[in-house]
Amino acid sequence: MSQLLFRLSKLSSRNNNVLIHKKSSRFLSTSPYLILGVFGDDFRSACGNFLSDILLFDPAKEELLTVRDKAVPEELVCSQVMGASHGWGFFSGHNAIHISDTFSPLASKSDSKVIALPPITSMIYGQSEVVWNVAMSSSSPYRQDNEEGDCVVAIKFLGNHLTMCRPGRDLGWTNKLIPFVSFENSNLMYSKREQRFSLPAPGGNYLCSWDLHFENEPKFTELVFRNIPQLPQSEWELMDSCFKEDHWVESPCGQSFLVKWYSHVPSIRCKEPMVMVFREDQDTNEGTKTMSYTEDIGDLCIFLSKSEPFCVVASSCPGLKPNSIYLMGHSFAVYDITTRTSRHFERPKVSKVCFIWWGLEEYTMSQLLFRLSKLSSRNNNMIHESARLFSTSPYLTLGTRVKEVLPGGCKIADVLLFDPAEEELVTVPDKTVPKELMDEEMVGASHGWGVFCARHDRSVRISDLYNPLASKSNPTMITLPRLTALSSNYCNVAMTSSPHLEDCVVAIKFVGDHLSLCRPGRDLEWTNILTPPSCLENSNLMYSKRDKKFYLPAPGGKYLFSYHLHSKEEDFPEVQEVVYRGHPELDQSEWELLSSCTRTEHLVESHFSDERFLVKWYAHGFYSSVLERIDHITKRFMVFREEETTQGSIMCYTEDIGDMCIFLANSEAFCVPASSCTGLKPNSIYHMGRGLGFYDLTTGNPHQYLAPDGVPTLSYWLPPFST
Repeated sequence: MSQLLFRLSKLSSRNNNVLIHKKSSRFLSTSPYLILGVFGDDFRSACGNFLSDILLFDPAKEELLTVRDKAVPEELVCSQVMGASHGWGFFSGHNAIHISDTFSPLASKSDSKVIALPPITSMIYGQSEVVWNVAMSSSSPYRQDNEEGDCVVAIKFLGNHLTMCRPGRDLGWTNKLIPFVSFENSNLMYSKREQRFSLPAPGGNYLCSWDLHFENEPKFTELVFRNIPQLPQSEWELMDSCFKEDHWVESPCGQSFLVKWYSHVPSIRCKEPMVMVFREDQDTNEGTKTMSYTEDIGDLCIFLSKSEPFCVVASSCPGLKPNSIYLMGHSFAVYDITTRTSRHFERPKVSKVCFIWWGLEEYTMSQLLFRLSKLSSRNNNMIHESARLFSTSPYLTLGTRVKEVLPGGCKIADVLLFDPAEEELVTVPDKTVPKELMDEEMVGASHGWGVFCARHDRSVRISDLYNPLASKSNPTMITLPRLTALSSNYCNVAMTSSPHLEDCVVAIKFVGDHLSLCRPGRDLEWTNILTPPSCLENSNLMYSKRDKKFYLPAPGGKYLFSYHLHSKEEDFPEVQEVVYRGHPELDQSEWELLSSCTRTEHLVESHFSDERFLVKWYAHGFYSSVLERIDHITKRFMVFREEETTQGSIMCYTEDIGDMCIFLANSEAFCVPASSCTGLKPNSIYHMGRGLGFYDLTTGNPHQYLAPDGVPTLSYWLPPFST
């Protein structure tokens, strides 16, 4: 089962059935417990009941405990643990959602409480398959037990989907669109003091919150940080190579903290996690919260994992370490805030583990229609309603504009593109769109080919629809097997070559821990590979022609995971540590700005020179009153060029990639010589996703284009075409 922290909110007299792992009994305290899962064999049936041993870790005693022969309700058998809050576990299985105290060591062994919730319904732009974490507004989901009113449960998905309901009262869920897409890990929590569900926005600069009245819009609160410690350059560099999580947590007396947790991916015991704690000041103004760095939270200790974060008074649970943070995730350790050191616990082996999935916003082609607007003062040449001679420049896909529906279901549409060389919008007029593609999502692009997937049956097609040099009346369409991976939330796509070539391999990276491979025209099904858990959820896939491997950089870019072209389901990736040299010397304020940004890593390889670069992309979040959501603006890129030395390959910081320009979006990253496409800016990075624009590596200046109204966030750069 999942590794979830459960805080026991109620005591029970039925506590004599819990055994120390050494098989001696003791009474349980009110200490928090870490639920490690099912220990020993799979569920076994006895007298009609499903029995299991539940393995726990007591952080106060620092020992393993086992609840022997716990009766698991039939509804929960073969279900997945979605999360936990107030000592109650959330379970998903058989198209049903349940809340249960099964994992509470103080609950009845033979008669666990189970509450059925309505089935989760999908949103137009959201996914309901993959859960990040859950939260509850009270300690009991039963209406009669709550003095403060109806309990509200909330489920947060990794993309931009939040759903809420009242157990025993609501017949369905109320779906909400989170006003930002979270590619970093931040956990939903409930504030008893403010009576709101709260979620840190990416970068940790804003707190987004919802009250218990589902019809109200979210509230945005800016977080202003002060007293950030002066750190040496080496420590900032180390933090920049880590995976960051932001956790908003409230103490029993109502004091609020923001915890920034920096950890190494993959988890390495000898690598210490780093934590920064900020306490909310009393002089907070309306619309803002002032957060001051602290190394003293007194008698409190904070518990962080993939469940709702919480805080307890250490002296109430003898054995807990005050002024500490107990970590479970990329680290299994207790972190001493005073000394800034951690002590690691051994991870016990368990026989059943439940994986948690993530969703991502996606669009169908019909949802990509928009009104074109002007980009610059050269607006008399911006929009072309007739064909023109297309260059070999890269293009950005902007969707289609349907003009006519033909008998048989095909449609005549204008294909809309952005030409970065000419800095203008262009139109491929009157292109035939096959009926199979009209209701399919474009989930990625590689080598100039778009990859499309149908939501209803998960069939996959590759097409040159967006190639301005391809046939207008008969675009090529290649059908691939239907996807069989559990997740249908796509991260990006990579291909080894044109799908016409016999040895072409198509790879689809899903949000979460799934990677699928297929050879067009040869394979009858996809090869589904489980990537290492909690390592590569949002990593960007790329294919190295030089190494003949697919690469996935880990968060922070400290490690590269790779799969060869004949990888099987059970294969483990090769892992390569990345050594960096020559980071730019930045002052404290610059590092503070970068630490408040969202950051993604992109590995890109030149097909012209075999040069390889690792690019770190930093974007700062801000509240847009026009869009009424968190938007992002690109602040900086860091580019590292791979160089061979006697000690092996290293990544050296550079501000000069010569004649090259790099293209980053949701598609596979690529680079081209600027001199091959007149008008492109050499030594630059063109980007789409956190603003549309280009970044001059020489000057360090970002340049933004005025994006057309309605341009989707999931647009894809296509490399130069050839006939």
